[in-house]
Amino acid sequence: MWIRKSDKDRANDSHTPVPTQIVSNEEFPPLPQTPDQKRVERRIHELADDYARRLGMSRRAFLRTSGGMAVSFLALNEVFGPAFLVDEAEAAEPAATRERWPKKEFVFDIQTHHVKDSIVGPLPFRRITGELGLNPALANFDPGDKDALHRQNYVKEIFFDSDTVMALLSGAAFGPPATYALPAEEMVKTRDMVNAAAGTRRMLAHGIGGPANPDWFADAERQAKELKIDAWKFYTGDFVKPWRHDDEKVAYPFYELTDKWGIRNICTHKGLPLPGPGADFFRPDDIIKAAKDWPQLNFIVFHSGMKHMMTQLKPGESGVGEDGDIPWTTEFCRQLKAEPGIRNVYLELGAVFGHSVVTHPDVCGHLLGQVIAAVGPDRVLWGTDSIWWGSPQWQIEALRRFQIPEPLRERYGYAAISDRDKAKIFGLNSAKLFGIDVDAARKAIPGDSLSQMKTAYLDGGAEPSLTQYGWVAA
Repeated sequence: MWIRKSDKDRANDSHTPVPTQIVSNEEFPPLPQTPDQKRVERRIHELADDYARRLGMSRRAFLRTSGGMAVSFLALNEVFGPAFLVDEAEAAEPAATRERWPKKEFVFDIQTHHVKDSIVGPLPFRRITGELGLNPALANFDPGDKDALHRQNYVKEIFFDSDTVMALLSGAAFGPPATYALPAEEMVKTRDMVNAAAGTRRMLAHGIGGPANPDWFADAERQAKELKIDAWKFYTGDFVKPWRHDDEKVAYPFYELTDKWGIRNICTHKGLPLPGPGADFFRPDDIIKAAKDWPQLNFIVFHSGMKHMMTQLKPGESGVGEDGDIPWTTEFCRQLKAEPGIRNVYLELGAVFGHSVVTHPDVCGHLLGQVIAAVGPDRVLWGTDSIWWGSPQWQIEALRRFQIPEPLRERYGYAAISDRDKAKIFGLNSAKLFGIDVDAARKAIPGDSLSQMKTAYLDGGAEPSLTQYGWVAA
């Protein structure tokens, strides 16, 4: 059985700034917490108790500070080995964190989520998981906080509680449009609301659809011309009508239309296969041919095509082979390296970075080492899959501090990730892809209305919730 991460934390007083076990957004069954992950959680609490006493604070209050984030990475280094740049001064003095991390990155998160106001979660996912027996409680689950996954909390978690300055709002198309957890109209509504409130361009919105909708092309034209969506998001593993990006009869006519409409960025959920008849269609093996045949389009592979390493495993396993192979991603990276002329395929890190970096840092090292080697640091894109995981701030902090462990670099030949590489991944790559003038944005955003609201929010003593809204194994 599963339990909401937030419910478990409240019951056990086990809130931590970073999750210490796999958190599911209901698309896959989470593994139980491993012994090492339990050690990390216990050590975070021990360190927090110590520093909180020194500072005259409660543990819970301390964990909401930058010192709480620092002790989390200290604990991770103790248990898994040195993968994060952090020192004890950051735990003892919050100003040390501010000095070490001036936060100059342009953070553009291209995978964010909320749900439409009329529902309390991604109902299609819940029905599927319930019917398949993964977690029957999901089928009719009613969370206590009905606003947690909605628009208002989304804005708070993304823009007020993190260093994110731009975001792309995403959705999923399964079956007919009536089943969508967040239709294009709602994504555009959020985009337009935030941009109007800010007075600058802070948000973009996906359009969604697929062949399961008999009016796919007509609806796509409406989204392109009337809603003026910024990119497409597809789920080729649709359990109603799965399809492939290299299907010349199904996909290619759509590419011809979207090229004419001028929307040339195609984001696609690859890896993390949902159970059901479309599971194998989540493989990224349909991307190479499509990208070669349509060089004027950009194919943005969400989740880096990674078959989830945390499903169907025994406790303690990571899902990575002794040779460093990551299911689906490694083979896809080999295909990309064999086709150096392909320059229109991008690899996105949503969910797979967050899951691995704080639970299996070596796996995260393999992931980053392989995707950067395959497409270079110029075509790796930042995404967090928030707000399922709460505020993306812990993931931002993790990438700032993370380095591929030296033993992995020595054995597998992975390159160290430079600060310049990280800046590109955090947002410079996506800004270029979506036509964002970063210099102009850097000048406009600090003084816009959204930044002023964030300043007032922080000056008023607001604190991050430390809430992850997904599910963990009970």
